[in-house]
Amino acid sequence: MNILKKLFVQSMAISTSILFLNGISAVIQHLRGTDLVLQWYHPLTIVLVGILCAVPTILLRDSDTWDRKTFLLRVSLHCLALYAVIAGAGYLFGWYIDAESFLSVSVIFFLVYAFVWVSSLWLDKQDEKKINRALDAIRDEE
Repeated sequence: MNILKKLFVQSMAISTSILFLNGISAVIQHLRGTDLVLQWYHPLTIVLVGILCAVPTILLRDSDTWDRKTFLLRVSLHCLALYAVIAGAGYLFGWYIDAESFLSVSVIFFLVYAFVWVSSLWLDKQDEKKINRALDAIRDEE
């Protein structure tokens, strides 16, 4: 998958996941008797953070040539770097105001991180299958 397509897909997956999990969090808070209050700029900050968090993915290119230890180290550093971005953006944009809401943002981050990895791997596998089918079709014609 070319890098721009991968960045776009991951930006959309990250932003959509954050918005979806914030919706679930809002329902839970509503059922507990409190309401989640979003400022007018929060949806835009979520999209911005989605884009900012997709960019470091470039650093994970060529991961298929790494050994297992290098791969795990780089993914761990990637996760921690993105967590720092999210924590900083959350503080800057007022996504959390106390320890409980910070914990909620943290849980949402790790759920989104896992979802984006799973969806990216699935999409890569689908692209691989399409390429293999096209190659098989070319071979059959010859």
